[in-house]
Parts: sequence; C-alpha cells; structure tokens
Amino acid sequence: MISTELKNGVMPFHAEDMLWIIQDGIKEFGIKCIPTEQMVELAETREANGQCITGWVDGHVVGCGGIDMMWPGVGEVWMFLSYETDKYPVKAFRVIKKGIDKLIQDNDLWRCQAWCGKNFTQGHTLFRHLKFKPEGVAERYMSDGTDAILYARIK
Repeated sequence: MISTELKNGVMPFHAEDMLWIIQDGIKEFGIKCIPTEQMVELAETREANGQCITGWVDGHVVGCGGIDMMWPGVGEVWMFLSYETDKYPVKAFRVIKKGIDKLIQDNDLWRCQAWCGKNFTQGHTLFRHLKFKPEGVAERYMSDGTDAILYARIK
C-alpha cells in the first residue's frame, strides 16, 4: 500500500489499514482473504475506540494494533503484521516498539499481555524484543486448534 505522501512512524488507526492487511495477507497466519462483514465491523469498532494505531515505513503499512483494556492498569495487545515487515525488519520493529510503548504509557498500564500462536516463530522473537516475557501455554487456544503462548510486560 503506497500513500500519495510518504508516511513513516506511528499514525492514527483507520479501519481500512486492518482490512488492507487482511486482504494482502496476515503474516502470522499466512493467509489472504476478503474481509467479511464481521471483520469490517470489528475494524470500524477498533477505529472508533481510539486505542489503536497503524505503523508505516516508507509509505507502507507494516502493521496495526491496539490495546483492549481489561480493567484499569491492565490491557491486552492485539496486532496484525503485514508482509511489509519482511522488507523493512529494523524500521518496522522500531515503529512497532514506539507504538506499543505509546499505548502502554497513554493508558498507564502496569501489565500488558499478548497471545502468540505457538508456531509463529517471528512473533515470539518480536515479543521478546519488545520486553514481553512468556508466562504459559494455552492449549488449543488458536482458531485452528493450535496452542498459544501468553506473553506479558510488567511495569
């Protein structure tokens, strides 16, 4: 996805950012699909809640994500990474880190957690670099019945 103006860094989230990643391919699942009505509704809801961001590198969306507040001080990260992260690994990491750090700070979180499919090796590497630590395995947690690892970053 190339913008008419070159974008870099963390930008406000727009529903079409998430829908573009779904159509172009979600890195974790290695699939492309046409967004369903439910996916469109979810993307629009996430845009409206104001707790989401999109990462851009050289005019390309590298990912989008946000924080779902569980209760004051505790939130859960959700993230969709695009295949553009492979083209810009260092720049993409810096943008993702900046975005996660901003969401944690803006929401005054002392605990931030995230789930990662057990087979998504690059996701585990990303969470470790973001200073998240594994806390446990959730058996058959993912939509395809595979296990997931719970990661947390504690302040």
